[in-house]
This record gives sequence, structure tokens and C-alpha cells, in this order.
Amino acid sequence: MARVTVDKENHLPVDIHYEDRGSGRPVVLIHGWPLSVGQWEFQIPDLLAAGHRVVAYDCRGFGVSAKPRGGYDPDTLAADLHMLLEHLDLREATLVGFSSGACTAVRYLSRFGNQRVSRLALVSAAGPYLRRTDAHPEGFLEDTKLREYQRCLTDDRVSFLHRFATKFFEVARSSAARPVMPQPLHTRVVMLAAAASHRGAIQTLVQAVTTDYRNDLRAITVPTLVVHGEADVVLPVEATGARIAEAVADSRLVRMQGAPHGLIVTRAAEFNRELLAHLEG
Repeated sequence: MARVTVDKENHLPVDIHYEDRGSGRPVVLIHGWPLSVGQWEFQIPDLLAAGHRVVAYDCRGFGVSAKPRGGYDPDTLAADLHMLLEHLDLREATLVGFSSGACTAVRYLSRFGNQRVSRLALVSAAGPYLRRTDAHPEGFLEDTKLREYQRCLTDDRVSFLHRFATKFFEVARSSAARPVMPQPLHTRVVMLAAAASHRGAIQTLVQAVTTDYRNDLRAITVPTLVVHGEADVVLPVEATGARIAEAVADSRLVRMQGAPHGLIVTRAAEFNRELLAHLEG
């Protein structure tokens, strides 16, 4: 099992687990909350078949990476990614961030620049700023809802994750598509999520909601693909993907009709075609 030390806590190493397969121009996959590298099982084979080197890792607190008490802020998560890219000496890489993983990719580029990165793909992405305040009425998540999520994660984490997995495949009522909820895949998402650190899950969720990434997005200069489901009930496209694409100068927005948050699973073939076209563009 490949691991790299990115930090220390109480004199003990904080290691993150990663997978590194294939050769060619690298593609770095950054999973979303509260999942792990297992979420990419429908993408990795196609990327390898197309001749890419594929690097996927478990963020701290998730999967089989270390689960420290701290370090779940955007800057530290971006620094973890930076240390991984440095460790593997990746160049001309494409970062692919899903959901909250998009936030890590965006903060990485704004903080460390594009010396090692040539392209970016943001999928079902969180951001630019999810929190609704008097100064930011465009946000769609109020503090009361965030506190409810925190309470549910504390009181009965597994039940909350089961409901999250349902929404992962659920489509908005306004969509003409039928709800997509294959039970085996639903169970798979719950299993991936259940491996997450309790503290890491709560802190990462809070950071994703309360951090303003608008300035980070304006700093991005690499060609960027934004893919979002029109029927996403977790992160509605008008409040997230559409605004992200507006903020990034060199971007292309793909709105998948009838697709839920978990489009990398339910619409894997369609998404993979868009991603491969972006990589070859």
C-alpha cells in the first residue's frame, strides 16, 4: 500500500494513501465528501485504457489514510495534495476534483500555481461559496441547516450517511428523468462513507460550506472543464457549477440533463467521454 507522510500530530506521522497506475500524462483524482478512492472505480479503467497515468488518493481523515484530529482546513488539504504531487514529481497533470474535492483542487491552484498542473476538471463541484448570509444571499445553505447536519453526524452518523447516499443518486423533482437509486451502488456509497473519520467528516463539511472560494476561482488560468448534473439535489447547479464556470476565465460548462450528484456513477460513460475529450483537447 503506497503512502506518503504529509504532516505530524503528537510526533506521529500523518500519512495519506494513494494509488499510482499506468503511464503517460498524469490525471490526479480527488474524491468528494465523505468518500475515498473507491468512488472512481468507473473512471480509472477508461483513463488507463486511454494511456494516462492515474493517481488517486484518500484525503486525510477518509478511506485508509491517517485520521488526525486536525488539518481539515482548505489550506492544509491543498498542502497535502501539493506534497503528493511533489513526492511523485508529477508534471503536466490534470486535477479532477469531485464535489468537495473540487475545493481542494481550486485552493491548490490558487496557492501553489500551475507549475505542475496543465488542466482542471471540476465535477458536481462545491463552491464558489455555499453559505447563505445577509451579505451573500446567493448561497443556498443556511447556518441552521449546517448545524442540523453537524448534529445528525454526531447523533447517528451511519443513518445520516445512508440519507446522504440516497441524495447522491436522487434527482430533482423538476427533472423529467426517473429517480436513479440502484441499491447495490447505494450500499457501496454508504460503505465508502462509513470509513471516514467522524471528526474529519464534520470538519471537512463545515469548511466546504463556510469557505469562500470566489477569489481562488478567479486565480485559475488553466483550461477547466466543469461538469454538473441538472438534477443535482446535493449541490444545485445554478448555485454551484454554473457560477464556478462564470468565475473561471478559460472554462467550459457541461450540464448533464437529468443527472444527479453522483453522475460519475450513474452517467459514467457519458462523463468519461467528456473528461477524455478535455484531456486530449
